[in-house]
Amino acid sequence: MMKWIYVILFTGLLAVSLSPVIARVLPLVPASVIAFWRMIFASAMLWGYSSIRPQESIAPKNIRLIIAAGFLLAMHFIFWFSALKLTSIANTTVLGIVAPAFTLLFERLWYKRKLSWIAITALLIILVGGIIVQGDDLGSVNDTGLGNIMAILSAIFLGSVFIIGAKVRKSTPVITYTRMVYTISAIVLLASSLILNNQLMGYSINNYFWLFMLGLVPTLIGHTAFSYSVKFVSPTVIAAFPLGEPIIASYLAWILFAERIPFYVLGGGLIVFIGMIILIMNKQSE
Repeated sequence: MMKWIYVILFTGLLAVSLSPVIARVLPLVPASVIAFWRMIFASAMLWGYSSIRPQESIAPKNIRLIIAAGFLLAMHFIFWFSALKLTSIANTTVLGIVAPAFTLLFERLWYKRKLSWIAITALLIILVGGIIVQGDDLGSVNDTGLGNIMAILSAIFLGSVFIIGAKVRKSTPVITYTRMVYTISAIVLLASSLILNNQLMGYSINNYFWLFMLGLVPTLIGHTAFSYSVKFVSPTVIAAFPLGEPIIASYLAWILFAERIPFYVLGGGLIVFIGMIILIMNKQSE
């Protein structure tokens, strides 16, 4: 079973790696609107499937947790897509994968698990790598620096979603869980778009096609793969698995958009990568 879990996780990795690339072809669509349509399409497909194959209902004890997960996922997407519009794909993806550091800390607080010296060392390595990725933008308030900060915050929100998912998925089937999380997230994103007075309709057919693809590939396939696996694997490992996303996404950005990858992003990303590998191996040995 565990071998299949890692196959599922790898499939999820490939799927979510397309997200920043697809989002980059939607420059005129606001971040909250991109996230809204992504969640709407994904949840609609799951509810459509549920109408054909009825799913189990949600246990009352999990309702609040699922609402929290939906809200946090919405915040993750708002900050993540906003970061993409302010900084490079390389910066966004590298800084976004610091989520495992936060899930490890949450596990310590939530499950009272002790942090080994190896885990603490890995966290410090990740921190150093993240600082290097900031490069010339460290401490600045320009668009790139703000985008990098948003990418880090989006990682905190995503790590929180995985922590909640690990608890809820023990007693809730993946489709029941994800259809509700995506739906709640869509509602939050709708409210956010209306408050910000962002245009929800009136985009080109081409834009709606790519919005649908965001809902289908990175969300329905990618995020749902992670939500399925979090029942069987530590949320820290789940959050760390998208380690390959910066490599895949940045390579695609270089090919498709001729987006240059600064040396300090490559160097800092490598350090973050090393820290994450140590973190994963330590969690698996536990």
